[in-house]
Amino acid sequence: MKKILTIIVASVWSAASFAQVLPSLLVNSDPQAMGAAGISVLGSPAYALQGYAASTVFMEGTGSAGVSYGSWQPKAASDKILGASASVRLGKLGVALEYKNFAQPAYEVTGITGSVSQVTPSFTPKESSFALGLGYRILDCLSAAVTVRSTSSVLASDAKASVFGVDVSAMYASDALQAGLAVCNLGGKVNYGESDYKQPALLKAGAAYEVIEGLKAAAEFAYLFEGAFGASLGAEYCYADIVSARAGYHLGSKDKGLPSYASIGLGAKYFGIGLNLSYLLASDTIGGSFLAGLSYSF
Repeated sequence: MKKILTIIVASVWSAASFAQVLPSLLVNSDPQAMGAAGISVLGSPAYALQGYAASTVFMEGTGSAGVSYGSWQPKAASDKILGASASVRLGKLGVALEYKNFAQPAYEVTGITGSVSQVTPSFTPKESSFALGLGYRILDCLSAAVTVRSTSSVLASDAKASVFGVDVSAMYASDALQAGLAVCNLGGKVNYGESDYKQPALLKAGAAYEVIEGLKAAAEFAYLFEGAFGASLGAEYCYADIVSARAGYHLGSKDKGLPSYASIGLGAKYFGIGLNLSYLLASDTIGGSFLAGLSYSF
């Protein structure tokens, strides 16, 4: 019965969320990046571990922190995303911390005792992760970083798993160009008590270029080791370093459960306090998803 329940819940979870085990590792909780189709080089420095941890050493100022909340695929499952992150630059070193919680709607568990059907209290499947990233500035324009992450997943009261993963990233930054490369979610397999499941390991590369003052164009490519591809194009315009507008389009591998979508985003920053919003559209599966976040840079 445990095996059957685990398979059913895992199938429902993965069918609704990228068709992958541990879907939270593929869902970006940075509203600034998601406003530009998830392109991490256009993201907030507070959420460096969502993209390229090596970027922490190039942030303006000393540090940045942020919290975000959102609804993922509200038409299909209405998952809830909660994120909290912080990054600090200490000379040539960059340090970042991250927490993410990804929860699906509760479901009722029905069992049979003899000939009597019994419904137990509802159960909420969820994933949560804690991550620590360390970056080092090798050259004036080049850095590298390693991120370690612990992820816990609970599908049912007796179907739980924990796993460690590692990300490795590099970043090049000049006055007008920022480019990143990362290999993410390397590590052990997930086991809920019956079978082993691989983490959604992927390779990604992205770049952003300031075309004119205030306007950046960006692109990002990702390859999931399971055989799926994704690519994003996006842009960000910032006026007087106060108000920002973003837009983008992500092309996914539909046959692998990775949807294509468009995105829009708005942001405002004043005296270091930032508010960012993003909204996804043009997708039957994740259209209507949104993220809202507050950040502080110092």
